[in-house]
Amino acid sequence: MKEAKPKLVNFRIIACHEGQPLPEAYQILQEVRQSYHGETRAARVALAWRLRQKEDKDGHMVLGRCIKVSDLHKEFADYDFIITLNQEVWDDIRFTREKKLALIDHEMCHAAASFDEESGEHKRDERNRLLFRVRKHDIEEFQDVVSRHGCYKRDLENFAKALLQKKSAPLFDQDQTTVTVRVQ
Repeated sequence: MKEAKPKLVNFRIIACHEGQPLPEAYQILQEVRQSYHGETRAARVALAWRLRQKEDKDGHMVLGRCIKVSDLHKEFADYDFIITLNQEVWDDIRFTREKKLALIDHEMCHAAASFDEESGEHKRDERNRLLFRVRKHDIEEFQDVVSRHGCYKRDLENFAKALLQKKSAPLFDQDQTTVTVRVQ
Protein backbone atom coordinates (compact mmCIF):
# COMPACT_ATOMS: atom_id res chain seq x y z
CA MET A 1 0.00 0.00 0.00
CA LYS A 2 1.26 3.44 -0.99
CA GLU A 3 1.97 5.79 1.91
CA ALA A 4 -0.07 8.99 1.81
CA LYS A 5 1.82 12.27 1.55
CA PRO A 6 1.29 14.55 4.53
CA LYS A 7 -0.73 17.70 3.89
CA LEU A 8 1.49 20.75 3.67
CA VAL A 9 0.84 23.37 6.33
CA ASN A 10 0.86 26.81 4.76
CA PHE A 11 1.23 28.95 7.90
CA ARG A 12 3.80 29.20 10.68
CA ILE A 13 3.58 31.50 13.67
CA ILE A 14 6.41 34.00 13.96
CA ALA A 15 7.27 33.20 17.54
CA CYS A 16 8.62 35.54 20.17
CA HIS A 17 10.53 33.76 22.91
CA GLU A 18 11.28 35.45 26.20
CA GLY A 19 14.95 36.20 26.65
CA GLN A 20 15.63 36.04 22.89
CA PRO A 21 15.88 38.95 20.44
CA LEU A 22 12.60 40.11 18.94
CA PRO A 23 12.20 38.78 15.36
CA GLU A 24 12.65 41.44 12.66
CA ALA A 25 8.96 41.38 11.68
CA TYR A 26 7.92 42.17 15.27
CA GLN A 27 10.56 44.91 15.54
CA ILE A 28 9.10 46.53 12.44
CA LEU A 29 5.54 46.05 13.72
CA GLN A 30 6.51 47.78 16.97
CA GLU A 31 8.14 50.68 15.13
CA VAL A 32 5.18 51.18 12.77
CA ARG A 33 2.60 51.00 15.56
CA GLN A 34 4.47 53.52 17.70
CA SER A 35 4.87 55.92 14.78
CA TYR A 36 1.50 55.72 13.00
CA HIS A 37 -1.17 53.60 14.63
CA GLY A 38 -2.09 55.14 17.97
CA GLU A 39 -5.78 54.17 17.85
CA THR A 40 -4.87 50.49 17.66
CA ARG A 41 -1.97 50.46 20.14
CA ALA A 42 -4.13 48.43 22.53
CA ALA A 43 -4.85 45.79 19.86
CA ARG A 44 -3.11 42.47 20.32
CA VAL A 45 -1.46 41.58 17.02
CA ALA A 46 0.17 38.27 16.11
CA LEU A 47 2.34 37.66 13.05
CA ALA A 48 2.53 34.52 10.95
CA TRP A 49 4.38 33.46 7.83
CA ARG A 50 2.38 32.48 4.78
CA LEU A 51 4.49 29.80 3.10
CA ARG A 52 4.61 28.80 -0.57
CA GLN A 53 2.37 31.59 -1.85
CA LYS A 54 2.73 32.31 -5.54
CA GLU A 55 1.13 34.85 -7.85
CA ASP A 56 -2.49 34.33 -8.89
CA LYS A 57 -3.90 33.94 -12.43
CA ASP A 58 -3.71 37.71 -12.95
CA GLY A 59 -0.05 37.87 -11.93
CA HIS A 60 -0.73 39.38 -8.49
CA MET A 61 1.14 38.22 -5.46
CA VAL A 62 -0.29 38.77 -1.99
CA LEU A 63 2.41 40.11 0.32
CA GLY A 64 0.35 40.25 3.47
CA ARG A 65 -3.11 40.11 4.93
CA CYS A 66 -4.62 41.53 8.11
CA ILE A 67 -7.21 39.21 9.62
CA LYS A 68 -9.54 40.23 12.43
CA VAL A 69 -9.76 37.42 14.96
CA SER A 70 -13.33 36.20 15.50
CA ASP A 71 -14.99 35.95 18.92
CA LEU A 72 -14.69 32.18 18.76
CA HIS A 73 -10.98 32.28 17.96
CA LYS A 74 -10.40 34.78 20.81
CA GLU A 75 -11.55 32.01 23.15
CA PHE A 76 -8.49 30.00 22.06
CA ALA A 77 -5.89 32.73 21.51
CA ASP A 78 -5.68 36.19 22.98
CA TYR A 79 -5.36 38.25 19.78
CA ASP A 80 -7.40 40.89 17.99
CA PHE A 81 -5.59 40.61 14.63
CA ILE A 82 -3.29 38.20 12.86
CA ILE A 83 -1.11 39.57 10.08
CA THR A 84 0.17 36.98 7.64
CA LEU A 85 3.30 37.83 5.68
CA ASN A 86 4.52 36.17 2.50
CA GLN A 87 7.79 34.69 3.75
CA GLU A 88 9.27 34.16 0.29
CA VAL A 89 8.96 37.87 -0.56
CA TRP A 90 9.98 39.00 2.96
CA ASP A 91 13.20 36.99 2.75
CA ASP A 92 14.07 38.24 -0.76
CA ILE A 93 17.16 40.46 -0.59
CA ARG A 94 15.43 43.00 -2.88
CA PHE A 95 12.63 43.43 -0.32
CA THR A 96 14.37 46.10 1.74
CA ARG A 97 13.68 47.23 5.29
CA GLU A 98 11.84 50.27 3.89
CA LYS A 99 9.55 47.98 1.92
CA LYS A 100 8.98 45.82 5.00
CA LEU A 101 8.02 48.95 6.94
CA ALA A 102 5.58 49.91 4.18
CA LEU A 103 4.04 46.42 4.12
CA ILE A 104 3.53 46.25 7.89
CA ASP A 105 2.19 49.83 7.85
CA HIS A 106 -0.25 48.84 5.08
CA GLU A 107 -1.52 45.85 7.01
CA MET A 108 -1.86 47.90 10.22
CA CYS A 109 -3.92 50.45 8.27
CA HIS A 110 -6.53 47.68 7.96
CA ALA A 111 -6.67 47.38 11.76
CA ALA A 112 -9.07 49.98 13.13
CA ALA A 113 -10.73 50.60 16.46
CA SER A 114 -14.52 50.42 16.68
CA PHE A 115 -15.92 53.59 18.20
CA ASP A 116 -19.41 54.35 19.50
CA GLU A 117 -20.87 57.03 17.22
CA GLU A 118 -22.69 58.85 20.04
CA SER A 119 -20.08 58.86 22.81
CA GLY A 120 -16.97 58.59 20.64
CA GLU A 121 -15.60 55.99 23.06
CA HIS A 122 -13.87 52.78 22.05
CA LYS A 123 -16.49 50.02 21.95
CA ARG A 124 -16.18 46.98 24.22
CA ASP A 125 -17.81 43.57 24.30
CA GLU A 126 -19.64 42.07 27.27
CA ARG A 127 -16.31 40.77 28.60
CA ASN A 128 -14.90 44.30 28.53
CA ARG A 129 -12.54 43.53 25.62
CA LEU A 130 -11.88 46.38 23.20
CA LEU A 131 -13.53 45.94 19.80
CA PHE A 132 -11.79 46.38 16.48
CA ARG A 133 -12.71 46.18 12.80
CA VAL A 134 -10.98 45.76 9.45
CA ARG A 135 -10.72 48.89 7.32
CA LYS A 136 -10.97 48.67 3.53
CA HIS A 137 -8.47 50.20 1.13
CA ASP A 138 -8.84 53.89 0.33
CA ILE A 139 -8.94 53.10 -3.37
CA GLU A 140 -9.88 50.17 -5.53
CA GLU A 141 -9.60 50.60 -9.26
CA PHE A 142 -8.26 49.00 -12.43
CA GLN A 143 -5.17 50.45 -14.06
CA ASP A 144 -6.90 50.13 -17.46
CA VAL A 145 -9.82 52.33 -16.36
CA VAL A 146 -7.46 55.04 -15.07
CA SER A 147 -5.40 54.79 -18.28
CA ARG A 148 -8.54 55.30 -20.37
CA HIS A 149 -10.45 57.81 -18.22
CA GLY A 150 -7.98 59.40 -15.81
CA CYS A 151 -8.72 60.30 -12.21
CA TYR A 152 -12.49 60.36 -12.49
CA LYS A 153 -13.20 60.04 -8.74
CA ARG A 154 -12.09 62.04 -5.71
CA ASP A 155 -10.34 59.02 -4.12
CA LEU A 156 -8.29 58.57 -7.31
CA GLU A 157 -7.32 62.25 -7.30
CA ASN A 158 -6.26 62.09 -3.65
CA PHE A 159 -4.29 58.92 -4.30
CA ALA A 160 -2.58 60.44 -7.35
CA LYS A 161 -1.61 63.53 -5.30
CA ALA A 162 -0.12 61.31 -2.57
CA LEU A 163 1.88 59.39 -5.18
CA LEU A 164 3.26 62.56 -6.70
CA GLN A 165 4.20 63.94 -3.27
CA LYS A 166 6.01 60.77 -2.22
CA LYS A 167 7.86 59.29 -5.18
CA SER A 168 9.67 56.08 -4.23
CA ALA A 169 11.39 53.13 -5.82
CA PRO A 170 9.28 50.28 -7.19
CA LEU A 171 9.00 47.07 -5.18
CA PHE A 172 11.53 45.31 -7.43
CA ASP A 173 13.68 46.64 -10.26
CA GLN A 174 11.68 46.43 -13.47
CA ASP A 175 14.31 44.33 -15.22
CA GLN A 176 14.37 41.73 -12.44
CA THR A 177 10.73 40.67 -12.41
CA THR A 178 7.38 41.42 -13.99
CA VAL A 179 5.25 40.21 -11.10
CA THR A 180 2.54 42.64 -10.02
CA VAL A 181 2.51 42.84 -6.24
CA ARG A 182 -0.68 43.13 -4.24
CA VAL A 183 -1.28 43.63 -0.54
CA GLN A 184 -4.62 42.97 1.05
